[in-house]
Amino acid sequence: MAASEISHRAFAGNMSKVAKSKVSNEKKNLSRLAGEFLVASRLTQRGYMVALQWGTTIGYDILVFDKHHNVAYVEVKATASHPRKWLLQKKYATPSEDAISANRRFICCVDLTPEDREPDIYVFPAAVVAKGLHYFYSERFSRSPSYVLALDSKPRGHTGDENYLTVGEHIRCKNYLGQFDALHVLPVVG
Repeated sequence: MAASEISHRAFAGNMSKVAKSKVSNEKKNLSRLAGEFLVASRLTQRGYMVALQWGTTIGYDILVFDKHHNVAYVEVKATASHPRKWLLQKKYATPSEDAISANRRFICCVDLTPEDREPDIYVFPAAVVAKGLHYFYSERFSRSPSYVLALDSKPRGHTGDENYLTVGEHIRCKNYLGQFDALHVLPVVG
């Protein structure tokens, strides 16, 4: 085999890896945007005033507010690959460390994986997400900068133990499915 042919194959192989990585990053970005727009759309359909936040100005994706000066700070996490499983930043395990009051902060976890129905949106208060993370990791967090909120998983080290609930059962996730009124912001119209 000629050196140029070997070089070409190596180049093509590397380009294939780059293309797969790029597609993966593009898919993640599109899923993120789809989740944010879906949450904003559902909120406005229900009469809430919203402001999408671009960049890292305040660290939240959507502000929801009303005429009475109530504000909810919403972070949106979307999954298009793993049903009811989201990757979250480490900060979500310790909501008391944020400058904004925990009762004003929410994480909307959007599950884009269903193909036969509308996506699910869980409207979790920050404290509920922290409770789920602490339960899953059994208070033993890794050094990783991100953690997994997996509603269908049992705590680490107890996956086969029938005495343990799944994370979703533990935090009663069904109570937060589509519950936009949990934001404690009044719709402007409706």
